[in-house]
Amino acid sequence: MRLGRLPFFVTLLLLAVAAACQPQTPEFAKVGQTAPSISLPLADGGTAGLSDQRGKVVLVNFWATWCVPCRSEMPALQHLANDLGSERFSLLLVDLQEDSASVNSYRHDLGITLPVLLDAEGNVTRTYGVRALPATFLIDSKGTLVRQRLGPLAEKSDQEWSPDWLANEIRALIPK
Repeated sequence: MRLGRLPFFVTLLLLAVAAACQPQTPEFAKVGQTAPSISLPLADGGTAGLSDQRGKVVLVNFWATWCVPCRSEMPALQHLANDLGSERFSLLLVDLQEDSASVNSYRHDLGITLPVLLDAEGNVTRTYGVRALPATFLIDSKGTLVRQRLGPLAEKSDQEWSPDWLANEIRALIPK
């Protein structure tokens, strides 16, 4: 009787070992789920993140100074933040693996006053599943990721992910 159970336990043990040896698939940000945490140093000093924005709609934009499409959309993002400045809205710019001196020089050249978070190691960028820059994520006031765009904003105002379209999406999410 004991010998009859041995193959069962050996099989069970082998399955457990095989499962433990499987490569783990990284978890990425997913629309409809809670947005991954962000807490990073600011280019101007201090730290900031999503937890500081509780109750606000948040737009997170991943970018870098060497990214040509990022440079093109930066003025539109600054304009969007200015237009919605009195609303319960925040725009977080997350720079990928650059130092504060480079980022601040770039901001000065473009007239960008938005705060920039520095993702020096790229961990937050990877957590959001960003594979190309720019990448933009829209998070509602409850912290749920509601939309994502991997690539630049659309240029025509009547297109999805244009600055005008994005402003309307944000306004629709702002709690009354």
